[in-house]
Amino acid sequence: MAEEEMEMEVDGGEKKKKKSPLLKIIILVVLLLILGAGGFFGWQYFMAEPEPPAEDKAKAEDAQPAEEGAPGEKGAKAKDGEKAKEAQGTVINLEPFVVNLADHGGKRYLRLSLAVDAKEEKIRKEIVARMPIIRDSVLLLLTSKSYGEISNVSGKLRLRNEVLQAFNRALAGKGSVHAVYFTEFVVQ
Repeated sequence: MAEEEMEMEVDGGEKKKKKSPLLKIIILVVLLLILGAGGFFGWQYFMAEPEPPAEDKAKAEDAQPAEEGAPGEKGAKAKDGEKAKEAQGTVINLEPFVVNLADHGGKRYLRLSLAVDAKEEKIRKEIVARMPIIRDSVLLLLTSKSYGEISNVSGKLRLRNEVLQAFNRALAGKGSVHAVYFTEFVVQ
């Protein structure tokens, strides 16, 4: 009896109780439910296709009834489409420009992809013919810029206007480029 009292004092005053297997099963089920829910939401977030914004849905719904017009309206819509195509012009995608910026130490570089909008097909042909001259003038322009000059929106807009002017100078009166679009603008 003295030994039992000593064991009780050493163990904290009470004998250890065995945990019931029911408690282990409940904990295991709760953990599995949590993991299952986490897996489901992770799959939804990473694997499911995103829904288009509400604006795109509304535009798609508006466009469908317009396409199903009367036979007499079909010719009018085709003419409108041709006018829109003419107004848009000819867009030419250029190969990306990768240049070091004019910062001290030369640690930053710019990767710029752009597209130009010419008004006519003859201007597009002239651009293709003068591409080395155009790329040279754009490269010189880009390497003269520092990160501070192009890091904000107003700097990017100013750069876009300067690139447009460089294109028109390179065309030397053979026509003009309507607009310049930055399709990729990465500074590291």
